[in-house]
Amino acid sequence: MLTPSERWNWNYCKQRDRLLLDINEQLQFCSELSAKQLTEKPSAKALSITEAAAFWHVWESLELLPLGEAELLEFTLHALAASYAQHTGHKSWYFAEQPLSCIHKYQLVQLCGLHAVIPAVVLERDGDSAICLLLSAGYSLSGKLLNRCSLLRVLCNRLGPVSTRHYLAQSA
Repeated sequence: MLTPSERWNWNYCKQRDRLLLDINEQLQFCSELSAKQLTEKPSAKALSITEAAAFWHVWESLELLPLGEAELLEFTLHALAASYAQHTGHKSWYFAEQPLSCIHKYQLVQLCGLHAVIPAVVLERDGDSAICLLLSAGYSLSGKLLNRCSLLRVLCNRLGPVSTRHYLAQSA
């Protein structure tokens, strides 16, 4: 099990056009974020205490799902990288409205797409909207394929608490 450390460093790699997290000499995490999606291009920026705390909050939320340690780590590191992503407009029309519920940061939620429910974790809450990391691929109401580990801003009325029973049935 990896433990967040101030020795972990964020870097932007021009050759790969990706935000990277250098964990140690043998291990590097490559995010999905390219230069045009970043708010800054860090160079040897150490992992902060706030990011380390976020690591554990996301990890603990995701532990409720039937994920292996490698997948838990991947999602958690994508969640940390999200703090470098530019904010985009909300994509609420991609999903059906759900009964109103109290949504909070690091909560597991589900979005109702075309034919299935897409699990996600809330990374940020901003007024009536939230930024979520998608935990599986799925189709929007219009049929657009949304990739696993995508970041989306949606209105909170599109988010419902995740049904771990439903998620378990999908993963079986």
